[in-house]
Amino acid sequence: MKVINVNLNNKTHQLKEFIGHSLLCILCGVSLVQAQEITIDGDVTELEWSAARQFELEYEVLPARNGQAKLKTIAFLRFDKQFLYVAFKAYGDPKKIRATIKDRDTSWMEDYVALMADPYGDGRYGILVGLNAMGSQLDEKHTSTSEPDSSWNIVYESNAIFTDYGYSAEIAIPFSELQFPEKEIQQWKIGFLRKSFEPGVQTVFSSYKNEPGENCYACQADEIINLGSPDIDKRNYIYPYIFLNQDATRPVKNLKFQNPDYEIGISGLIDLSKSSSLEYAINPDFSQVESDAPVIMANQTFATSYPEKRTFFLEGADLLKSELGSVYTRSISAPLGAVKYINQSETNSIYFMQATDTSSPYLAAGEYSSYEGNAGKSRVTIGKIKKNLPNQSNLGLLLTNRDYHSGGNGSLVELDGLINILQDYSLELNFARSQTEEGYLNFLDTTDTFGSHTYQMDGEKFSGRAHNIRLRRVVEGSYSGLRHKDVSPTYRSSVGLVGKNNYKERSYWHGRTFRTDGTFRKITIHASKQNRLNFQDQKTRERLETRLSIETSSNINGVFEFVTKASEKFEGKQFGKQDEIKLAFEYSPSETFMLGFRYESGDQIAYRIEAPVIGDQKTQNIVAGIRFSDVLKINLHQRFTELKNKLTNEEFYGGDINRFELDYQFGNSLSSKLIIEKNDFQDNYYLESLLQWKPDPYTIFYVGGTQYYKKPNPFSDNLRMETSQIYLKFQYFYNPNS
Repeated sequence: MKVINVNLNNKTHQLKEFIGHSLLCILCGVSLVQAQEITIDGDVTELEWSAARQFELEYEVLPARNGQAKLKTIAFLRFDKQFLYVAFKAYGDPKKIRATIKDRDTSWMEDYVALMADPYGDGRYGILVGLNAMGSQLDEKHTSTSEPDSSWNIVYESNAIFTDYGYSAEIAIPFSELQFPEKEIQQWKIGFLRKSFEPGVQTVFSSYKNEPGENCYACQADEIINLGSPDIDKRNYIYPYIFLNQDATRPVKNLKFQNPDYEIGISGLIDLSKSSSLEYAINPDFSQVESDAPVIMANQTFATSYPEKRTFFLEGADLLKSELGSVYTRSISAPLGAVKYINQSETNSIYFMQATDTSSPYLAAGEYSSYEGNAGKSRVTIGKIKKNLPNQSNLGLLLTNRDYHSGGNGSLVELDGLINILQDYSLELNFARSQTEEGYLNFLDTTDTFGSHTYQMDGEKFSGRAHNIRLRRVVEGSYSGLRHKDVSPTYRSSVGLVGKNNYKERSYWHGRTFRTDGTFRKITIHASKQNRLNFQDQKTRERLETRLSIETSSNINGVFEFVTKASEKFEGKQFGKQDEIKLAFEYSPSETFMLGFRYESGDQIAYRIEAPVIGDQKTQNIVAGIRFSDVLKINLHQRFTELKNKLTNEEFYGGDINRFELDYQFGNSLSSKLIIEKNDFQDNYYLESLLQWKPDPYTIFYVGGTQYYKKPNPFSDNLRMETSQIYLKFQYFYNPNS
């Protein structure tokens, strides 16, 4: 890797620039200082960017692996004391550019360009900051141990325009928005990325190669750029909010409206240094703008997870990820107040959070099902320290504790690590121990037991343990791995999502990938085997899976999967062989149309009936998106599932969830949405309408409503509103330093 100095304040560089451009400046009547000023309008002009460092995106990294890029892309880089400036010239057929006006972080499946950076240069994390060809902003954080996190947000300025050669884009990123080392001279690893659909398939071009064994693609940027000494402008963000709502219910006959209610609160972020920050929230509104998509739970016996979307919990979330599910921040459901500290030093990362929760979900894991209740008020503490090691490796220590006001507590300690060995191997380690002390106020409605303990709250004390060891090898064209994961019958996490315990799991997998320039651009063959025992050394499941994935040059992707369960034990009964096929298909010829289809059929245990048996299961999922213009789109989603008795053809369960969604974008920050949904499993109809204005990640205004409808009786064809809520929220982003 080479170190590049692009500092525009260097006197020698300024002198050469003055001599080279003096004649042009005289003829145009423009001073040199004016020539260096950049207007973020998307127009990449010679006058603004002639002194910038240029980079060509010469590699195709998807679907090819480091092949020759099929389209030309030039990236430009400049900086001053306050901003990092990036520009792109993306060459191609303007008619084949896939881009629309969208909300922030929703245009990942369109043409876009982005900066990739690793400010610390040690692979602890990387960032992506970019925009699509219509100016919709995109940013996310990359780590080696998880998928990219698009919930990570910063405030920056950007714009893009179409040109006769394709499109161009400009970005201005304030240094104050980013954490970086406490050094006078900043040297970051930087690279550039472009996604395009013009070659007939989702294609990614890059200025640097993609090594097969590395999950954190932004961390692979290989140009070390000397950015000089940026000004240390510390963030001091304050965002107060007001939330208004009115509910209505139908207890018997007439719909009864409650008195309007309101909430006020304040949150904020303070930079203590450029590597540490403090966030606080007082009576925060953690309601979500949009409801979670419904999950069909007709045959599920364990708790399910939903993505975290609440701003306060997003920064530093990458430090808390664990294969054991030790932290699930949505378990802090209604905090009265919270404070969080994050420090990213040269060698360590530190996370500390404390919150008071007024409505605490309680999750008790089991071998065949999980048990849920509400423990009321609690105090939550989470601490994590991670030591960064050479070769993008790390070791970490996690501590969590939850004290319930009704009595009892739960604590956990976990050691974790990522050890990269040579270039192809990585070893992931997690070792955890939990301690549970129950209170005497029972909120679990069950008489079930585990071992010598009960699930009811009766003052019992017990500890549990869990570990995860995963070794994987990834080289060009193939990958392999094995994992040992054990969770004891008494293991729990009071602030995590651990729904299943009492198992010892051994998994093995291998895959081969073939890449071509023909019709089939990428073909992957995957096989895996999983054996599971309980802690009494009884076999509870044996599973074999084979999968074929295909990506074509016509924007058609498909997956075929065959799964065999040689045996499975449930509620003490041993079941025989179960076979299942899965087929998925996606076609997206242009930005105006998308069709997705998924079908599953085969054997499955009916877990939630009194005497479980193996039945015939079918699941069908159809998604269609139709875009009428850059601002108007309709989404249609149909989900069907059923499980029938093999002998009598009697239906254990069955039904549809049909969803219609209409989206209209007034601009990149102003949007509206209408959702109509029919849910057979809840026997109701759902209506949601929303108008949202979000000019930056912290300024939010939305007004909307949700209503549930039902038929008043089985003989009626009319729908009657059963519940209703109308709401309005305004959160203002105030920066005293601006």
